Amino acid sequence: MEGNKLPNKEYPYYFIKLGKLYYVNESCRNVKRKEIYSYEFTNNELVAFPFDTQSIAKQTAEECGGYIVVRNATFDDYINQGERWSNYIDYEEKNIWKLYSVK
Repeated sequence: MEGNKLPNKEYPYYFIKLGKLYYVNESCRNVKRKEIYSYEFTNNELVAFPFDTQSIAKQTAEECGGYIVVRNATFDDYINQGERWSNYIDYEEKNIWKLYSVK
């Protein structure tokens, strides 16, 4: 293995889907002593949030009513997915569908 470079093998990571939409973000705020969760989705897998831990992806999917999908990719591909997601989240004009949950 050269320097810090990881072997070119594939590792699993996870997306959350809700129908044809992919999870990108969530937030929570308190309004009148109730917690309001906002889950954001997009129809573009290239900017979906990549979970590296199956249990966290599963828990989040259960909370928002979605399900997890497994993707296998090299570590570099996983990093690239995270960078696309980060750029997308920072971009102001994006196509987002929101799902709200009050607890």
